[in-house]
Amino acid sequence: MAFDLNLTTLWLLFAGPLWAAVGLLLLPRAGSSKSADEAIPATRLQIAGVISGFALGPLGISLFYIAPALIRRATLAAGIVLAVFLASQALVRVTDPQLPSVLWLLLAGPLWAGIAAYFIPRQYRAVEANDDNVLTAAALGGFAIGPLIFGLMWKHSPKISRDWMIAFGSLGAWQIYTLFAIHNPSNPCVAAPFHITYLTQQTANGVVIGTIYSLMAVGLTLIYSVQGIVSFAHGQLYMVGGYFSFYFLLFGSDALSRATGVEISINPILGIPVAGVIVFIIGAVFERVFLKPMHDGLIERVSEYAILITFGFGFFIEYTTLAIAGPFPQRTDRFIEIRRFTFPRTQITDDFFFGPINIIGDRAFAMVIGIVLIFALLYFLQRTWTGRGLRATSQDRQAAAVTGINPTNMNTLSFGMGSMLAAMSGAALIPIFAWVPWVGAEMVGRSYVIVVLGGLGSVPGALVGGIIVGIVEALGAGCHPDPSRGAAYKEAFALVIFALVLLLKPTGLFGREQH
Repeated sequence: MAFDLNLTTLWLLFAGPLWAAVGLLLLPRAGSSKSADEAIPATRLQIAGVISGFALGPLGISLFYIAPALIRRATLAAGIVLAVFLASQALVRVTDPQLPSVLWLLLAGPLWAGIAAYFIPRQYRAVEANDDNVLTAAALGGFAIGPLIFGLMWKHSPKISRDWMIAFGSLGAWQIYTLFAIHNPSNPCVAAPFHITYLTQQTANGVVIGTIYSLMAVGLTLIYSVQGIVSFAHGQLYMVGGYFSFYFLLFGSDALSRATGVEISINPILGIPVAGVIVFIIGAVFERVFLKPMHDGLIERVSEYAILITFGFGFFIEYTTLAIAGPFPQRTDRFIEIRRFTFPRTQITDDFFFGPINIIGDRAFAMVIGIVLIFALLYFLQRTWTGRGLRATSQDRQAAAVTGINPTNMNTLSFGMGSMLAAMSGAALIPIFAWVPWVGAEMVGRSYVIVVLGGLGSVPGALVGGIIVGIVEALGAGCHPDPSRGAAYKEAFALVIFALVLLLKPTGLFGREQH
């Protein structure tokens, strides 16, 4: 195994994982020698020991040991940045790519994540400590810092905050990225010096498409938050919204052209509200006819009924559309004539530049539409009486009824609005994708992932979850060593996120516990 003696070996000798363990054991003793007024929590001393030892070895540990008052959030953040930078510079100079992988599996990685996730929550329950978020923090911590997580969480059983998850998750992601860079030095996501431009391009693509995903997921989460059911017709409502927009533009343009004698083409943006209104009416009528008996207590097995009736409704919509429109792909005209927005190239040095970044014009326009509609929904829910009625019904139906809110009307409104948002999402995407009657199946799968990721019933969570899924898919497909396989595995990357969320944080990012 070959080393770069000028940096890698020196870092392993005078900093790195070994000194992180020394700092974890040694630095907490500094707190025991101080008076009660000057005492620093043991957990903070342990974290400072790990960071200082990993970044600067005995120098960092001695600095914090002599002057514990320097242990502040800003100092620790600076230490993390320095540790990541030095470790990156050292590891990328290892000419044998197997060495860092072996070291990582011994000192961190999935094995330690499983061990920590199994033992640490049991220790918290044994000492009757607050175990909120402990499973998530233990798994992420074991993955990122291996056995050191036991030193941080075992003895003192500290209360876990969101900062723990952010720190461990970021460190674990950096480790995966570094190992990937070592094993695939020619990959465009890591190949210097222009990989930053490629990563930014892929991230921008992910944000754009993720925002569009969010619009459909917001409708699904609105229905769930008020009625407590998952609509299995949501994908078909998304699909039929695109077809309503297509036929409105087709027949509307023909009618105007015949009336004026001049060929006129209606902009697809006008098809979005038309599709939304039509599908709102369809969704409201369906809810009032088929779902209202469920809420009135006329159905014994409510959950099974909701699944079957919405699934049957979606089946009916899809095959009716197939019979009317046929299996042939359809697409409307473009929203705007600008084919792409280009952010210009920026020269940083003679050998390094950033950009240009290109965003497809129609996708950018659809993203703007999605953002406007989502924020309009948030304004409606937060600022209007009807929106507050929906929120009250989602929290406590009986209490809402006591205050004069009609839960039956709120049910109908929520299903109609959720269906409308799905249809408007489809109408916004039909200028971009080829539209066929089964196009909703793929999109609704993503919506379920987004809703679980953001948290069931959380509208802001659906927005954030959609963007995360979009970025993960874009980076996963763009950074895969085999580009053709990366495109084929795009949906699989979202399912990996889905599985991790169910395992580590079933309530999602913004979800609340169900009691």
